[in-house]
Order: sequence, then C-alpha cells, then structure tokens
Amino acid sequence: MQKVILFICILLGFLHQGWGQNKSIDSLRISYDQLYGLDVILTNGKKYFPDSRPVTGHPFWKSQDAFSGSLTISGSTFMNQQLKYDLNKQQFVLFYSNYNGQPCQIILNNTAIDSVRTENCLFIPNTNRDIPLPFVQLISKKNLTYYISWNKDLILNTLETPAIYEYTKDYSRSYLTYKGTDYRFYNKSSFLRIFTQKERTSIKKYLSSNHLKFMKMNDNDLRKLISFYEQTLN
Repeated sequence: MQKVILFICILLGFLHQGWGQNKSIDSLRISYDQLYGLDVILTNGKKYFPDSRPVTGHPFWKSQDAFSGSLTISGSTFMNQQLKYDLNKQQFVLFYSNYNGQPCQIILNNTAIDSVRTENCLFIPNTNRDIPLPFVQLISKKNLTYYISWNKDLILNTLETPAIYEYTKDYSRSYLTYKGTDYRFYNKSSFLRIFTQKERTSIKKYLSSNHLKFMKMNDNDLRKLISFYEQTLN
C-alpha cells in the first residue's frame, strides 16, 4: 500500500512539474509579446540584407514595393502584414517595427508558412515534385486544381561594358491537376491535350461562344473556364 501511495505522489509531482513548465513558457511568451509588441511566431526568421552587388532590376514578385497580405504561419494567421516575395531566392520578406519602433526586415522560414494571401492571390506550399520551387499560386482547387509557379533569374548581361548582373522579368508556368495527375500547359493545344476528346469539343465551343483567345486569357478567364468544366463536363 505504501508503494502505491509513493508511486501516485511521484506521478503527481511529474505532472505538476510539466504543467508548471508549460505555464512558465506560456507566461514567458505573453511577457515577451507585451514587452516588445511582437509575436514570436510571426517574427521567426533571419535578418534580411538587400543584395549589395551592382545589379539592375529587382527580384520581387510584380513590384519592388511591399504588398499587404494575410500570413498564416504554423496555424496562426496574421492580418495586414507588409511583405515582399523574392522570386529569385524563393522567400518571403516580412516588414515590421521592433520594440523601439525601428523598421526591420526578416526572411520568413519557408517550412513554417502555411499560406500567404493578398487581395486576389493565394500562395501555398508546393507539393508537385516536378516543380523545384517551395511555393505556388493557387487559382482554383476542386475536381480540377489550377496553379502557377513564379520565378525570376539573375543573369550576367555581357552586352554591357563592363558586364553587369540583372534580374529577368517575372515568368510563370501553369499547371493543372486532372484525375490525380499533374500537367503543365503553355498554350491552347497543350491545355486541350489534358482532356478527353468529348471534353475538348465542349471546351472549344465554350471558348468560341465567349470569344476567348486562349493566349490572351487572364486568371479570371481561366477560373471561369474551369468552373464551366466543373458544372458542365464533370
């Protein structure tokens, strides 16, 4: 009987110690947030240093200016964050003010990012092994999944004297997941080859009746085309 009582006391001691440690960690995090005004989940990364080499252009998605978006990291969502997406290095840069009110920039950990959402774009972790990039832009995800990868290259311009480095323009690649298989498409022919003959005929009629030129279609046009497939063909 004494051994049983001793075992229960030891077990309760371990449980109390573990609860106390968790409570201490939670209290430490709350104190940190109150003192610095920052969330340690959000500001978890390494300091960002702009490229100091002489180079023309910039490595960022669409614009050199930061964009406002909601950022989900390790299950926690942070609204109205100022971000840049470095397409060349494939990393998101977060702008924030430290506890002294000084502007700071950090490179967020790619593996911790669940999603980045702007007003009309959503970036998610890439799961296509054929794409050597950590993120893709998700356009539509139902029976058909449509997504885009974005990149920029840093090249040496040997036509200049002396030669200088420059960033290329943004370039993208479009993909469609159809019946569990990922396909890359780059024009009307490669898009239609994904589908069955019956589906191709219906898609051609849709494009013709809506006066759509495939190479001039924007993301919204493709969303509508995929919605047509979902509602009519599937």
